[in-house]
Amino acid sequence: MKHQTLATVLCISLAVTGCATTGQSGMGTDNTAMKCGLMAAGGAVLGGLVDGKRGVLRGAALGLGACAVMEVVSSRTRSSDEVEKAYRSGNRNTLPASARLVSYASSVSPRGQVVSGNPVKVQSTIRAVSGTGEPIREIREVLVAYAPDGKEFKRGEKVVDTTGGSGEFSNNFTLRLPQGAPEGNYRLQTDIYLNGKLASTNNADFSLVQAGQQRAVAAR
Repeated sequence: MKHQTLATVLCISLAVTGCATTGQSGMGTDNTAMKCGLMAAGGAVLGGLVDGKRGVLRGAALGLGACAVMEVVSSRTRSSDEVEKAYRSGNRNTLPASARLVSYASSVSPRGQVVSGNPVKVQSTIRAVSGTGEPIREIREVLVAYAPDGKEFKRGEKVVDTTGGSGEFSNNFTLRLPQGAPEGNYRLQTDIYLNGKLASTNNADFSLVQAGQQRAVAAR
């Protein structure tokens, strides 16, 4: 019942602020960013009225999820022949029977702390090879963002190559949180699906802080 009440109130808040998410680069005008910030803050207040401290985080997360923007760009970095030749050289000149994810690595920037208003970038390198009995039909990466309360608030996905077959690919997500997004630790989970099946998962996190509140991060 509390969840229904919170959702109803937030819908009213959305109507009042007139906030909308776009697929275009950036957050749009300063006016849109201001509205999104007000909505995130308003969601936190309304959530607090409904469910105390937990409601504050959940309400703010619902607000930022509505106005956060996620952009994705993909490119091929190695050809099918190059990837298959490299695989054969380490596997007695044979290819696997089924399509296989050879390697998958992802990194987040900036690392550690992110100042509110700045974008968060997730870059992935994906290498996969077709099998003798199962060619690669589709490689898809999904990014799921979790708010400080652990709830999912934004999801984006991209088919990294539409031609099929072996190859190495670069996939880049850019997540832009609205002004007013709640501070705290955010988690990012990336999943690779090979021919529709989950092949690998990576996790990373970052801490969102307001400008001027950055803490020194020890070099790793």
